[in-house]
Amino acid sequence: MNNQYDFLFKEGLKSDDLSKIRKTPKGDLHNHCGLGMRFSTFNKWASGNVTPPPNKMEGLLGLDNYIFGETIKFITKGSDIEFLIEATLKEAIEDGVKILEPSIDCNDLRYFNNYNDFFNSILKVKTKYANSIDFRPEIGMPKSITTEGLENFLIPCIDSGVFKSLDLYGDESIDDFEKFKPYYKYAKEKGLKLKVHCGEFHGAENVKKAIEILNIDEIQHGIGAYSDEYVISLIKERNIRLNICPSSNFILGAIDDIKKHPSRILFDSGVTLSINTDDLLLFNSGVSEEYLYLYKSGVFNEDELNEIRHMSLL
Repeated sequence: MNNQYDFLFKEGLKSDDLSKIRKTPKGDLHNHCGLGMRFSTFNKWASGNVTPPPNKMEGLLGLDNYIFGETIKFITKGSDIEFLIEATLKEAIEDGVKILEPSIDCNDLRYFNNYNDFFNSILKVKTKYANSIDFRPEIGMPKSITTEGLENFLIPCIDSGVFKSLDLYGDESIDDFEKFKPYYKYAKEKGLKLKVHCGEFHGAENVKKAIEILNIDEIQHGIGAYSDEYVISLIKERNIRLNICPSSNFILGAIDDIKKHPSRILFDSGVTLSINTDDLLLFNSGVSEEYLYLYKSGVFNEDELNEIRHMSLL
């Protein structure tokens, strides 16, 4: 990596200068595409009719209440999905993100007349910004998805060749990783990278089950692993990267104090990390701001954060 960028990034942190941080290459590997733009961008597109998200939410229930009670009502057709994808890329490019892995829910297929319209809309945006960002579409699915949905929506997305990774999200108290095991196996056979949301609100056992059952490559969050040396060793042994989202963790109540973010323990234990946005619309913090947030909170110094920045570009 260019030493000039290392210097610029660290100077940006030390001088509290976001413009410098934004000029350095970064990855955003934990990003939900339907919420990947600033609230101001989404609200302008929706003619100023959107109620702002609350400053604090009570876990995934609070998150879902806002999404399904507010933002989703403005999304009614395929062109809306295409706008959200493009807006996510534009926000990332402005923030200096060079590798973007945004999750696009497989249920979004419902907004299109057919599979090809959905896939072509993604490829259209990818082609448009190919010179500015490495856009690696990720197919996502909620734990609430039915078997019919898995067969009619997820499998065609895996088969399309459009998506580079797979993710699963939803209530961590629902212990049903076994339900998704055959689909993860199939996605792996098709060459997709495997991710899963786990260990955000639940502890190391949740992370352990996800790793052992789904044979994953990366974990979205995974901060609950910090308390268990065996699970940490398992993560390191399998070279699993944890894609953490500090603002999301704090605003949703997964942690009480950003200064005690578990990423500190995980980093000291030798776990590979990346720092990401999760839902920019809800948390109003780009990747550059997340780095600065951790720096100003004293969780990491500038050299450590620069090392993590490198980890996000692997």
